[in-house]
Amino acid sequence: MANIFEIEKFLNDLLDINKFNDYCFNGIQIEGKHEVKKIAVGVSFNKQFLDEAIENNADMLLVHHGIFGKDFFKIRGYFKKRIEKVIKNNITLMGYHLPLDAHLIYGNNAQIAKKLNLNNIESYDIGVKGNFDEDIPFEKFKRMLEKIFNRRDLLIYQNKNYVKNVVIISGGASYAIESLEGVADTFITGEVKEHIRDIASEMGINYINAGHYATEIFGVKAISNLLKDKFNIENIFIDTYNEI
Repeated sequence: MANIFEIEKFLNDLLDINKFNDYCFNGIQIEGKHEVKKIAVGVSFNKQFLDEAIENNADMLLVHHGIFGKDFFKIRGYFKKRIEKVIKNNITLMGYHLPLDAHLIYGNNAQIAKKLNLNNIESYDIGVKGNFDEDIPFEKFKRMLEKIFNRRDLLIYQNKNYVKNVVIISGGASYAIESLEGVADTFITGEVKEHIRDIASEMGINYINAGHYATEIFGVKAISNLLKDKFNIENIFIDTYNEI
């Protein structure tokens, strides 16, 4: 059993949350019972995740996509029902957004880079960049991605037959492509927009949209394992898969 404020302080320090001008408050977003025996971990705070967490007797929710908006927000409609259920069940909601993307050990992007066995991993935007020792045939690289993300419906714009220098920015990061010319031959992210196909082609960059959800399961899993070891807390990952 651990105290929610001890957990929050540990994660706030680890993830260095004050470095980020985020879209949300990072840390405890809804205060529930102070002593935690079991944490439900997931990507997004929604009804399906919440219902499964309650069924599994979780005391705390730890998510990547929690409540967005740092100041006042309206509590009405479907959102009111979510909040009401959290409060009635005395559950704590804790969310970490950009700090959990960017962390060089436990972050979404660092975890993906580790699974790819990239070398020389360093920060890039809120993601990472790294490289292979030698060129990897694109088809081999594609099979690696299908295994890591557990999906064969990756949206791919292939513009090179090899992969060596890779940038990874999970979630909604198509905006970053224009900074990659001369930096990387391959970009992995979690979304695509209409103009991206042509920019990737003209820049000669392999562009992989692996899905917003699929690229962001790794950070919360890594953090939950860390909390399990440090605080001896049971945890469960609740997979509410989203193809987007």
